[in-house]
Amino acid sequence: MRTLLPAAALAALFLAGAAIAQQTPPDSYLPPPPGPYEPVRRDALGTRLINGATPYPVAARTLELLFTHRFHEAVNDGSSHDLWGLDSGADTGIGLAYGVTRHFDLSLYRSAFQEDFELAGKFLFLEQAARVPLTLSLRAGADLLRRPGVADSSRPFAQLLLARRIAPGVNLLASPSWVSDTPRLKNAFNVPLGFTFPLPGKWLAELEYVPANRDLDESRPAWHLAFSKALGGHIFEIVAGNSRATTVDQMLGGDSAAGFQTHDVRLGFNIVRDFHFRGSNTP
Repeated sequence: MRTLLPAAALAALFLAGAAIAQQTPPDSYLPPPPGPYEPVRRDALGTRLINGATPYPVAARTLELLFTHRFHEAVNDGSSHDLWGLDSGADTGIGLAYGVTRHFDLSLYRSAFQEDFELAGKFLFLEQAARVPLTLSLRAGADLLRRPGVADSSRPFAQLLLARRIAPGVNLLASPSWVSDTPRLKNAFNVPLGFTFPLPGKWLAELEYVPANRDLDESRPAWHLAFSKALGGHIFEIVAGNSRATTVDQMLGGDSAAGFQTHDVRLGFNIVRDFHFRGSNTP
């Protein structure tokens, strides 16, 4: 009997330990905590906020197709006869970008306005993580205008692209930028700004602001607001803003050759579609 009691107690402890082990998975089955340099989860900003570039390149082995559309006439200049500018013409743009690696992409975008071709490369140097305060990329290229009669038709540019994700859906962006020529300036410098915040239904509200250029008295600030939705490899954006500019050379001077006033409100939209090839890694 004295032998059976210790054996029964040992068996009970063994069975209890087995039951606890089944309920609590060992540490090896738990996901490891994120490392100090593991990138934070990105929001669906894409490679372009509204008109300006974000620091995020196209994913590796991914082809991105972009369509932009900006109505010529401002809503405040229209009436019910032309559906408040929707019957007016529009500046359309089409672009392609390819992710060479997860840190580097190449892009080509053409705006119908002044037949402006924008060629660029973007390299991601830093990505926000627990010990990295922001995301940083360098983008460089040139705007090549093919409309006859346009002065200084080759316009190199360089941009430092910065972003900080504060909370899910909440992002701050700044893009210190230089371009050799705008419609009225040479060696123009400006700092476009961006801000996003989440909306119900996984929508994002996006704000973009390009300050008036201090080197030109007639320069005007450009602002844009977009409602963005990522869905099935697409990003759809409904856009309102005062300027029709969608290329670096037309944005930085606040002197777009298309002309605009601070109080103008023009409508438009962007559509982005990503095509992932075998072996691509989405961020």
